Amino acid sequence: MNKMAFRIILIMLTLLSGPVNAAGGLSANKINKLAFQTGGLFIYASNWANPNSCSRNSAVVLLQSDPNYDKAYALILAAYMSGKMLSGYSDGCTEFDAQTYNTIRGHKYLTVE
Repeated sequence: MNKMAFRIILIMLTLLSGPVNAAGGLSANKINKLAFQTGGLFIYASNWANPNSCSRNSAVVLLQSDPNYDKAYALILAAYMSGKMLSGYSDGCTEFDAQTYNTIRGHKYLTVE
């Protein structure tokens, strides 16, 4: 393959590639405290992962706009009260007081261990 054909293929692949979303699992952690803030429930633990490179990782946020907010809230509260570990999945950041926090989905990967 000549250099010109290689460059054309490389340009085509670059143009066809979509945006990359950082997202990932939040490994199991024991919840230290819960707090209601504007827009959601803040879940504090010592070792939350930071898959979205948010500015803070001391808490993750279950957004009030999550379609399963009520069910997820009940599960999270049960985990907190029983001293169980909570794990989940994050695919974004949310801003509060000029800081960003990873969000946690209220469905699919939310688990109490």
